[in-house]
Amino acid sequence: MIKTTVSFALARFVFISCVGLAVIITSLVSTHVVDLVNTEYEKIAKGEISALNSSYRVFLNHHLILLKEQSQESLFVQGIMQPKRNIGKIKDYMAGLTLLGLKYDETLLDFEGTTLHSTSATEVNYQEFPWVKAILNEEQSSSIQILAIEGRYFWCVAFPVIYNKHVEGVLLANIPLETILAGQIDVEVLDGLMIEVVKGTQTIAKFGKQAVGTKQTIQWQDAGVSFNFTVDEAYRNDALYDLVFQMGSYIILAIVLTTLLAYLYGYRYFVKPILALSQLTSSLEKGHKPDVLQGDLRFMEFADLFNQFNLMSEKVVQRERALKESYEKLSNTNEELKQSESQLVQSEKMASIGVLAAGVAHEINNPIGFIRSNLEVLEDYFSDVEKYYYEFNRSLVSEVDKENHTKLAKKYELEFLFKDSPPLIKSSISGVDRVNEIVKNLKTFARVDQLDKALIDINEGLNATLNMVHNELKYSCKVHVDLQPLPKVHAFPGKLNQVFMNLLINAGQSINDKGDIFVRTFVEEGNIVIEIEDTGSGIDSENITQIFTPFYTSKPIGEGTGLGLSISHQIIEQHNGKITVKSELGKGSCFSVYIPIS
Repeated sequence: MIKTTVSFALARFVFISCVGLAVIITSLVSTHVVDLVNTEYEKIAKGEISALNSSYRVFLNHHLILLKEQSQESLFVQGIMQPKRNIGKIKDYMAGLTLLGLKYDETLLDFEGTTLHSTSATEVNYQEFPWVKAILNEEQSSSIQILAIEGRYFWCVAFPVIYNKHVEGVLLANIPLETILAGQIDVEVLDGLMIEVVKGTQTIAKFGKQAVGTKQTIQWQDAGVSFNFTVDEAYRNDALYDLVFQMGSYIILAIVLTTLLAYLYGYRYFVKPILALSQLTSSLEKGHKPDVLQGDLRFMEFADLFNQFNLMSEKVVQRERALKESYEKLSNTNEELKQSESQLVQSEKMASIGVLAAGVAHEINNPIGFIRSNLEVLEDYFSDVEKYYYEFNRSLVSEVDKENHTKLAKKYELEFLFKDSPPLIKSSISGVDRVNEIVKNLKTFARVDQLDKALIDINEGLNATLNMVHNELKYSCKVHVDLQPLPKVHAFPGKLNQVFMNLLINAGQSINDKGDIFVRTFVEEGNIVIEIEDTGSGIDSENITQIFTPFYTSKPIGEGTGLGLSISHQIIEQHNGKITVKSELGKGSCFSVYIPIS
């Protein structure tokens, strides 16, 4: 925990309180100001957007009126009635048509919606549009729509050609979308306004700079489009930010001055008395004779504290002597406890070795003994055979018999066998002696562990321990080993092997008939984890909290010392690790050992 002075703590408290109060006041004032500005700003924006939307309507209506006047030309009625005779006149006439002084693509449709003539080079099938059919069926007097023609969007203004109060055809004008909008938008308006024309879910046109702010949507149901007007709030936000910045600057200045005064006040009336008390405590700790603190202070609590300290310092001197004597006694007792602990560890280690030694002697010594004996007898037999061969060869009189005998000896390489077999038998006898020596070397496991940690591979020690306890476990359980690659760590190898041996033997002893033991190693969150799980009898929930207690055992009297798990727990703590257990009665237990990698 980071320590601080009283004066600084007082100044910090005042500072935090002032900041909190300033934040609350600033928030209330700023919220009120922002609400007023937003209200007025939205009123102005709505007015401008409404006026701009109306101007768009007026602009398109003007074109519709002009198109109506053009549709009343008698030439169009004649062309629809007699297209072959009048098509040339219609082409010449439509080539000179304009709307508000601008030339647009215009198209004349007959009473079936078929194109008679179009000034556009792009062919468009207008028969597929429902609004064309509605005009021809006199269900609609005119239409303003948006069409997409070869990737471009147009306002399509349509008016019927009427003869004797009946619709005989339709006159269309395709006005580019950007032309109409550009003609109605002021450059200064676009500086703070972004206009989007949306058809369905697709934005087909966008005007003005990118703006972030309140969006207002106006639907044109008859045209199937909507206008999204976004008013840029950057200018308003800049003014608000300047106002908040000025208010914040004054508030911060006031907070700094208040905090400074609180710090000076705290140092004068709180820190100085505490410093005096601290200096006297330090002097008392060094064994110096304590001075008397003056109790004439401004605050009554400090005056009482100083008086109580003066009384306490007198008692401290008296008790110091008694503490020194007690310390010497405790030191001697601690040394004795350390020696006892070492003896207990060694005793438990030797108890484990005793169990292993009995199995090794039973399983290895007897077979090795009769193997060596048989090899020695075989050596004698082979020596007798060799003597017989040479004496028999000398006893032969006939040269023919000697020659036949020599051929047979060469055929079966008897002389080579007599020469090579004795060294092989002696080598086998030496191997048997080596096995006997290895068995004796098992006793070295009971040696006192080394004083310093070494860089070891835990898997290597665990494998060695598994080999040593194999004879103890093979009759009652099957061992399943899953060892993942592990980084090397600094540890006491002998002590860890003792922990593994205790856990493995306990696991085997918990299995009454037949069962399984699972040995796993892996890395988890910066630790090497060794898990030894069995399918034995398990541990009762009432006893599981006592299994690491010294001298606690669930075995019958004389079969267990109750120190194995206790010593294992201490060994793992020496490695800055931990050992945990999960157990369910009747299903088995799982011990997990955690060894830090670093």
